[in-house]
Amino acid sequence: MQTSYIEYIVILLYFVFMIATGVLFRRFNRNFSDYFRSGCRGTWWMVGASVFMASFTAWSFTGAAGAAYTSGISVAIIFLANASGYLINALFTAPIFRQMRATTGPEIIRQRFNTFTQQFYVWVGMIPGIMTASLTLWSTALFTSAVFGYNLQTLIIIIGLVVMIYSVLGGSWSVMANDFLQALILIPMSILVTWLSLQLIGGWSGLVMEIHRQNLPDLLNMIDRHSPGSQFTFPWALAMFVFVLMAYNSAGSATKYFACKDGKEARKAAFLACILMFAGAALWFIPPMVARLKMAGLVDSSHFIGIKNSAEASYAILAMKLLPVGLTGMLVIAMFSATMSSLAPGLNQFAAIMTQDVYKPFIRPKSDEKEIFLVGQIASFFIGFAYIGFALYFSRQQGTGLFDKMLQYGSIFGTPTTIPLFMMLFVRKAPRWAAISSMAFSIPISVMAFMKKWPFQDTIMGYTIDPRVIKFVTEWPYPKTVFIITIMGILGYLFSM
Repeated sequence: MQTSYIEYIVILLYFVFMIATGVLFRRFNRNFSDYFRSGCRGTWWMVGASVFMASFTAWSFTGAAGAAYTSGISVAIIFLANASGYLINALFTAPIFRQMRATTGPEIIRQRFNTFTQQFYVWVGMIPGIMTASLTLWSTALFTSAVFGYNLQTLIIIIGLVVMIYSVLGGSWSVMANDFLQALILIPMSILVTWLSLQLIGGWSGLVMEIHRQNLPDLLNMIDRHSPGSQFTFPWALAMFVFVLMAYNSAGSATKYFACKDGKEARKAAFLACILMFAGAALWFIPPMVARLKMAGLVDSSHFIGIKNSAEASYAILAMKLLPVGLTGMLVIAMFSATMSSLAPGLNQFAAIMTQDVYKPFIRPKSDEKEIFLVGQIASFFIGFAYIGFALYFSRQQGTGLFDKMLQYGSIFGTPTTIPLFMMLFVRKAPRWAAISSMAFSIPISVMAFMKKWPFQDTIMGYTIDPRVIKFVTEWPYPKTVFIITIMGILGYLFSM
């Protein structure tokens, strides 16, 4: 693609604006609490937009677009699961999360379990978390470089530095403000591209007619029952909902709502995230489907270095054809927004963890507020440079060994570490070693699932029948929860057969 100077100017102004926001919100930070959780003064609309923006990356325009291109509306299951997770937040857990007297997730773990469990979570979560963020930065830069013609390494450095600068300068306030502003870019652009797509094909009725004319009725099936080897089956959808509902409603997700003024504001923030995610589920799958119906030849014949599946470029190709000159730069910005809004909160939280859960208790227990604040900023710089460094390393690899290893590491430790954080909200009489015990018996399931290449649904359902998880639940005196988990165990057996 030939990029015009107008698009370069638009992107440059966007980056300058992001940094300026960090400088502006720097004056809001008077202490450690302000820097890492906005002093618990965040409004529901700002927190809600930040929660929404942090829940996805440019993958929504690439990997998800590729799935929508080949399978149709089935990909909406992922976004509907996310929206359902936020709905449960709004109805039940968000106010509970807000009332937790902590700055970081590991603090909650120490209060509920013990210091050993806390440190286990810190180091098991920190390393793959930073690597995953680096992979996100690298993959977004790779896609943007391939499709729009920008230099890969330059993109990695620029995006990483912009995220690091505004996060370090403004802390949590800057992260939330930029997330809100980026939502104001992402949502209108998504609506515009969807509207132009429907205009091209004659509206929703035209889309349905074209699908039937080309004999592709499976594109309209949320659950695919016919295609052999299809990914979007009912067990897959059920596993996705189980996984997301558990992840979004575990104590590990509590930090999303720490910045709210009170439980009422946290509830409203979760409702806003839920509404925006439901809207996204209706918007993001339409352009790739239109590309499949109207531009399949162009998409299938497109070859981009670094992109193995041309369907993943379907959203960008369609948008570039439909958007007027100048707005293509806004499309790039929308993709950057999706990525930066997922990187910045993680950077802020990782810095908080290193400061509050490592430096203060083990290195300088008597450190004062000013010292902690300074250490938090320094930690943000180091983590930001780690994002950039690992992303640059990935960009220079010919093979995918380390990439696959980090995905393996995440799959082994991700879900097992989430289960105790979910259970601890409901099981109050479990012993302090319950989290470690649960993980010790769950991680072998992860290793087995990875080695035997179990399908996603079998892996997720396998966790629900773990004996230590059942033991963890039975410590709670209310039989209803035990009954629910037992039913989930039966489903786990059925779907793993």
